[in-house]
Amino acid sequence: MSLCSSVSSKSTRQVYGRARLVGPVLLPLVLVGGAAFDNGGYDATTWGWATLLPLVVVGTGLVLGAARRPGRLSVTFLGLLAAFTAWTFASVAWSSAVSQSVLEGERLLVYLAAAAAFLLLERDAVERLLWGLLATIAVVCAWSLGLRAFGGAGSYDVGSVSADATRRLAAPLGYSNGLGLLAAIGILLAAGLAVRLRKPVAVVPVLVLLPTLYFTYSRGAWLALAAGGVASLALAPPRLPRGVAIAAGAVLVAAVVLALVSVGGPAGAMRKFSGAGPTVKANQQSRLLSLSGSSRSQYWQVAWKEYASAPWLGSGAGSFQRHWLRLRPAELPVLDAHSLYLETLAEVGPVGLALLGALLSLPVAAAIFARSRPLAVPALGGYAAFLVHAAQDWDWELPAVTLAGLACGIALLLLAEGERRIALSPRLRATAVGIAAALAAAALGALAGNEALAAASSALDGDRPATASRDARWAERLVPWSPDPWRLRGEAELSLGNVGSARRSFREALAKDSADWESWADLALVTQGPERRKALKQAVELNPLARIQPGEG
Repeated sequence: MSLCSSVSSKSTRQVYGRARLVGPVLLPLVLVGGAAFDNGGYDATTWGWATLLPLVVVGTGLVLGAARRPGRLSVTFLGLLAAFTAWTFASVAWSSAVSQSVLEGERLLVYLAAAAAFLLLERDAVERLLWGLLATIAVVCAWSLGLRAFGGAGSYDVGSVSADATRRLAAPLGYSNGLGLLAAIGILLAAGLAVRLRKPVAVVPVLVLLPTLYFTYSRGAWLALAAGGVASLALAPPRLPRGVAIAAGAVLVAAVVLALVSVGGPAGAMRKFSGAGPTVKANQQSRLLSLSGSSRSQYWQVAWKEYASAPWLGSGAGSFQRHWLRLRPAELPVLDAHSLYLETLAEVGPVGLALLGALLSLPVAAAIFARSRPLAVPALGGYAAFLVHAAQDWDWELPAVTLAGLACGIALLLLAEGERRIALSPRLRATAVGIAAALAAAALGALAGNEALAAASSALDGDRPATASRDARWAERLVPWSPDPWRLRGEAELSLGNVGSARRSFREALAKDSADWESWADLALVTQGPERRKALKQAVELNPLARIQPGEG
């Protein structure tokens, strides 16, 4: 009996020891890499497993007693992320796009669960975490380059409306700017680890990271790389002679002034930013050096108008697309405002932006506290690149990219921990296990609903209306707040020739969401007289550039 107990105890310690050694490397490999190879984690069908898996890690650590109380900054970070998630879900109460608000909250559960899993690590695991993240990014970029080199399908940008999207490297994420940012974070990690730890082997991944960054032709990613480099140098400035430092500063200022003069000053720069940029096909170098914002000024103007229409609470998480369709000056199928901070202000108001700002600022503060630690430099470089890029793109909607940024930020929080972690009390452990279980149940429900919706949509696209109708009926039970199951069911019934049933389904969809222009357009196809004219009018008001003709149907 004693011998068996001893062997069992020894075996448990060995397993736990291996988990502590390998876990920090595997976490980014599974979470960031898994999301990257699943279309960047963009689709809602990804979020279920991406939430459940880190929750299993957290729950296991809590049950086995391996989880210890994180430092104050780490606890505050997790609390702010939980508060921002709760506020996003709360926006359902006033949202103009309820189903989208729920989806935004579901994506935040991915980040909350992953952050909790990363925060299980302790300070001595940060180096392995960063090596694991660098290895993950290198694998993703090597895969992307391999697809381009050997002509693999789907290697180009499918997440952009740009005319040259089919020439810009994007796989496996599906968005060239997101892949460019991931490569930039990897370059900053490689350079920081090589210099600060004096391990030249860390620069080997740059052989695939740099070409990947170049072939995305992403100007925002190069800007993020520069910002990350500046942040790294600011945290650990090189020891240069005073004269050299002054000369370098003078050259930098002169270069900025010369660049501004060459484009006609600030006003000229703004004009160029508002114009269309050259395509890759026309001139690769011109595109990389262009100041064009690729219609971002239009996105930002609409986002500001959205905020002005609801300045206190915002229009609800995920509502930007509705405002864009109604106010857009050009027929561009844009889903996001291409600025995390402006879109947050427009959708969840000043309270949401304040929570997000406080949340994202904590790792920067932690970097200052941990500046004497060598690993703080590469972690801050990668995190700063993420923060800058998120200001002018939709990285928040790509979990693979956001999780990489959060991993760098959480590494800074761990490095700033000074006190030794203490064990959690039994009551706190039980509470945390209960919360993890509740979140896991919510993630399972969301996964089932999103899978049913995706199956119905896929069946409809595949000309299998009977299957689509069946899957839509199942989705109605799983996501009763969403109009999508009823709209998909109506479209399937219409394909089967059941016009009366389709009409009832479209009306039910509109009863759940009267601001869904697609349901109004569908209703116009199956009605006549005043009801049809009203449906057409509503659809045109909600999406004036959709080219909905009165003669359709």
